[in-house]
Amino acid sequence: MSGDIATAMYYINRCSKCGSCREVCPVFSEMGGESWVARARVQLASAAIKGQINFSRRFMEIMDSCLLCMACVAHCPNSVRVDRLVLWARQEAVKRQGLSLIKKSILRNVLRYNHRLELLVRLLAAYRATGLRLSRKADLFPPVRVTPFRPHVKTLKKASLLVAYFTGCMTRYVYHQTGLAVLDVLSGNNVQVVLPEQFCCGMPALAAGDGQTVYELARRNVESIMKSGVDYIITDCATCGEMLKSYGELLGGDAAWDFSRRVQDISYFLAHTVDLRDPAGKLPLVVTYHDPCHLKRGQGVWSEPRKILATIPGLALKEMAESDRCCGSAGSFCLTHYELSMKILKRKVENIKATGAQTVVTGCPSCRLQIEYGLNQAGIFIPVVHTVELLSQVYSLTDSAAGITCS
Repeated sequence: MSGDIATAMYYINRCSKCGSCREVCPVFSEMGGESWVARARVQLASAAIKGQINFSRRFMEIMDSCLLCMACVAHCPNSVRVDRLVLWARQEAVKRQGLSLIKKSILRNVLRYNHRLELLVRLLAAYRATGLRLSRKADLFPPVRVTPFRPHVKTLKKASLLVAYFTGCMTRYVYHQTGLAVLDVLSGNNVQVVLPEQFCCGMPALAAGDGQTVYELARRNVESIMKSGVDYIITDCATCGEMLKSYGELLGGDAAWDFSRRVQDISYFLAHTVDLRDPAGKLPLVVTYHDPCHLKRGQGVWSEPRKILATIPGLALKEMAESDRCCGSAGSFCLTHYELSMKILKRKVENIKATGAQTVVTGCPSCRLQIEYGLNQAGIFIPVVHTVELLSQVYSLTDSAAGITCS
């Protein structure tokens, strides 16, 4: 919803002010004041549209404190899209007041250009290499790879499907092991992968209210990836997947809608679109699963990762309490609202600890980074992995036992 007053008012008028959102909002749970709950943001948006209040610092402080986790949306009896109202408010603020110098520099001068983004990553890697930490927040910066993820993709003789793999910024610059696992599992299921030129999905710009950058990145991705003539577009990132699926609504036109219809999260693709190869090797491991907000509530994908885990012999899934409660990452939220984010994360870490699991599994690299940080801070040193990494691991055990060499 970009500047659409009619749509905003539609959601505002659906709010019955019942307060159901108070029960599930992670921010309200920690802050405790009415200003920080969803129904307050709905009423603030209404007042702004009617000209009763302006886009003041306090107004934006409340709108910027939303995680966009959609817990309130899922719990709302009237299906009020509070996340869309918050995004509308942020975009309106940018239209009226512009972006801050830092945001403008990053979003419009770096994020739109891959070579500039790679340069920024190299600078971040150099900073980490110095060992300097200017604040506690610095440890939230991931251990970035100087060389982006550019693997050799195996060519299959008779593939059943052709897919484009949208790696996303986190796999491209941080979690190369996830990317290798995706390629391994897809080739192991006779799916041919291509890696067309791609750009940031646009979610960081959307969350910041920079509609101009969102539109430009979406346009470039559709234009580049649709040239490859693929059957599907696969993502390993919950956030990227939700964003890519919104391109049809964002851009309009047949190409964008066709693009969005082809987007599938890797777990959904493996559970529904291909005849998933059953692993024969054993992986004796107790795991617990964290549901990313953008995967469960954003894309409606939550049973699929569990189905995949259930195919792995020897693996036991022990569900944590509130598995779908936000971890507090929300992209850059953990940096801009560090103390609040850490309070929300603490609850997630406690729920993980209570399971006694040996490994945490999730389907979002941003959540992974946040949970890794929280566990380390709590002195709990267990790995956090992507679902597909475990499947790849057990496939490797199977193939090794059978004398099969995988490239």
